[in-house]
Amino acid sequence: MFSTKIKWVKIAENQEGLRQQLHSKNCQPIVVNNIGCLLIWHKEAFYLVKNKCPHQGIKLTGAHCEDGFIVCPWHRYGFDLKTGRGAGLYLENYPIEEREDGFYAGFEYFSWFGE
Repeated sequence: MFSTKIKWVKIAENQEGLRQQLHSKNCQPIVVNNIGCLLIWHKEAFYLVKNKCPHQGIKLTGAHCEDGFIVCPWHRYGFDLKTGRGAGLYLENYPIEEREDGFYAGFEYFSWFGE
């Protein structure tokens, strides 16, 4: 059987490091854990989502935030920043956790029980 686990990957030493990755923007494409992601700053919080619209696979680069949703620049579909839900689809999102030694993003993976 499989179990779901989370791999935590360090993405910045501190909040300033995360802000620098945004390059003075609210949304910025970055690569984390070999996955194309979109780092988002919205209403005093950081979010990390897959940089791929689940509708037709187009990159979300150029997207903007509206009322807690990331809005696809191509289709105008909105996806909730906290849950990824929207337009009857689901945008992959990754939790960001602040720890004593920096900020980490969580990526789910499957493993065999006992590993």
